[in-house]
Amino acid sequence: MEPVDVIVVVVYLLGIAALGIWQAAKIKSSGDYFAGGRKFSKFMMAMHALGTGTHADDPVGVTGSALQRGLSGIWWTFCYLFATPIYWIVAPLFRRSRYLTTADFFEERFSSRFSMLYTLLGILTFAVNTGMMLRATATIADGVSGGAIPDWMAIAGMTLVFVAYSYFGGLMATIVTESIQGVLIVVMSLLLVPFGLMRLGGFGRLHELVPAAQFSLHAPEETTLSFIIIMSVVTIIGIVAQPHIMEVCSAGKTEFEGRVGFTYGNFVKRFCAMGWTLTGLLVLGLAVAGQLPPEDTARMSAAFPQGVTLPPDAAELAADIPEAASQSPAAQREGRELAFPTAIRVLLPPGFSGLMFAAILAAQMSTLSALMVAGSALFTRNIYKRYLVADASDARMLKVGRFAGLIVVALGILFAFVFKSVVEGLSAFLLLATLTGLLMWVGVIWRRTTTAGAWCSFLVMAPIFLLLGKFGDVLHKSLLPGVPWLGMYSAPKDAHMLAVSYLAPGFIAIVIGSLLTRPQPKELLDRFHLLISTPVGEEAKLTEAGIEPVYVGNTEPHPWERDHPKLVHWGGFIVAFLFAVSILGLTWLLGWIGS
Repeated sequence: MEPVDVIVVVVYLLGIAALGIWQAAKIKSSGDYFAGGRKFSKFMMAMHALGTGTHADDPVGVTGSALQRGLSGIWWTFCYLFATPIYWIVAPLFRRSRYLTTADFFEERFSSRFSMLYTLLGILTFAVNTGMMLRATATIADGVSGGAIPDWMAIAGMTLVFVAYSYFGGLMATIVTESIQGVLIVVMSLLLVPFGLMRLGGFGRLHELVPAAQFSLHAPEETTLSFIIIMSVVTIIGIVAQPHIMEVCSAGKTEFEGRVGFTYGNFVKRFCAMGWTLTGLLVLGLAVAGQLPPEDTARMSAAFPQGVTLPPDAAELAADIPEAASQSPAAQREGRELAFPTAIRVLLPPGFSGLMFAAILAAQMSTLSALMVAGSALFTRNIYKRYLVADASDARMLKVGRFAGLIVVALGILFAFVFKSVVEGLSAFLLLATLTGLLMWVGVIWRRTTTAGAWCSFLVMAPIFLLLGKFGDVLHKSLLPGVPWLGMYSAPKDAHMLAVSYLAPGFIAIVIGSLLTRPQPKELLDRFHLLISTPVGEEAKLTEAGIEPVYVGNTEPHPWERDHPKLVHWGGFIVAFLFAVSILGLTWLLGWIGS
């Protein structure tokens, strides 16, 4: 990086740190720290959803997948495309619950023990996701610096930055800084495209260099049609149980702010994914055209699709790599995850490289900060106050909350060195939330669901998830090589098969277990359903029923929600669904331009 790039990055970091720490003066209670006072606008909520849901492992993973699988690589993030209209429906439930954490939901609907289980899984989810993002930061730093920045240095530097302001400012600092960082995320996603097209010679030249099969929306391997369909369903099941979704949906002034922010903030991310995918195709085209340094082309060559001919100088370097090593899955993952950082280093002029690196840091810090705060809320409310110090004052909760986030960060650093592949971590995170997401959906929709049925379901799903997934693969390779089915679906490309293997029996188990056990007490079910069905602004109904919410925040309803609730609910869903269809059509057109 040139001196001007370093100046851009340093100025950005100092500015964001100052803005975040400044928010600490506004933190007066644990509710302010964990929920931001529940007073944010639609724009702030959209930027919060975009910033929390977008991180540097997204462009690394999707750009790399597009390098190898073509346009269909977009489905590593587009598997959420048709889940996004559902966000319009579910967002109000989180805001109406008046909970601070999703663990509060499990305690209210099932039991305190199930709440503890979810809390531990939630902290684990945060740790995996934190580690995955730190791993992506290390991958990008390695590619941009040409290997000069080691993993530990990139991870340590990233950690120090986001911990500094999230520790003091909590969710309030997170959302305020995301109003700036969200714009930079869009810049990060689209900046490489015009430079790549100018270097290559336009879309027509791209189609001349890249095999036509790479412009299909599905591939014969990994992002297959079955993968796309199954993972689209899996994301709908799992999204509600991702433990940071409570804060993403419920920090707005009303339900409407939560709907707009959660839904359309994520639609902005779907547009960003087009930029990541096109970048992957452009990197492949530049490599074939000999417009990348030969050593970079050789390092990525293991991930190139069949039928691609390398330039002579790059082919000579690639020939020095032993055939067994170059064809291994590890070499393919490593090669494709170099595509995004290589594009940054090769395509961007001085100054723009610094802007891009600042945008990458923005993507990371916005999410890592949100995860740290949400993780601290889980620990503080659902472990510390529930089991250790039941009469802890609010001031004490605030103090413990600030330190609790450091536990999540420490676990995340550990996972950053466990997951050597970004896509490997991404597939693990996609599936982990479904273990409890299934229980949330059934628990809300079917009143007959019992605590015993939920336990039956979880105890059926968890062993299958572990033994057929990554944990089983470790057992197979280290202790039980004679058991071939262990870890049979551990590869990222088999994530959809792993999901089917445990979700189907898990659903059967919760139905049978609930029918064979005593129903939940009617008064508890009535209390739960009254809470999630009472709109913002009608808290008097809860008071009359003797219900004391966990944390209310703003109680002024949005006039559209108050005067036209059904039109907003179902009309908004239809509009969002049509928006999703339009985005899919636009993506198809992206692969057609220049052909």
